[in-house]
Amino acid sequence: MLYSHDGIHDSQTHLSSPPYFYEQLRKEMALSIRKNSPLALIKVIFDNPESEQIRAADVLHFSHELTALTRREDCVARLGVNEVVIIVPGGQSEVEPFLNRLMHATSLTVNHTLQIRFARVQAVAQENELTILERLEEAPLLSID
Repeated sequence: MLYSHDGIHDSQTHLSSPPYFYEQLRKEMALSIRKNSPLALIKVIFDNPESEQIRAADVLHFSHELTALTRREDCVARLGVNEVVIIVPGGQSEVEPFLNRLMHATSLTVNHTLQIRFARVQAVAQENELTILERLEEAPLLSID
């Protein structure tokens, strides 16, 4: 993945770059602890079950549509070829409506060629960035049908 000249965005999708995401996660975790406010992470995996490769058009389309479904305060980062992680301030009360939008968004795939799966975790008191990311990695992936 290549990053924009400012290092903040992935140059292909214009989503947040991994370095920017990790910095935002650190800040949001600290703010969550300081204000005693909830915070959640959502991991979205998209792949083509009929092919091992994901077309660039699918990645671009998915990224554009996902951006349209998120709020300005959500940090949406591309952390892998087909993996996106979203920082959701507000926790569970914000995660459920967002996941409903994802599940009902027929626009996320090009001609229904992508399988979309997600996992989510809620930050717990005094948790650090590494711990929440490890829990997100271990969380079961649920399919959006």
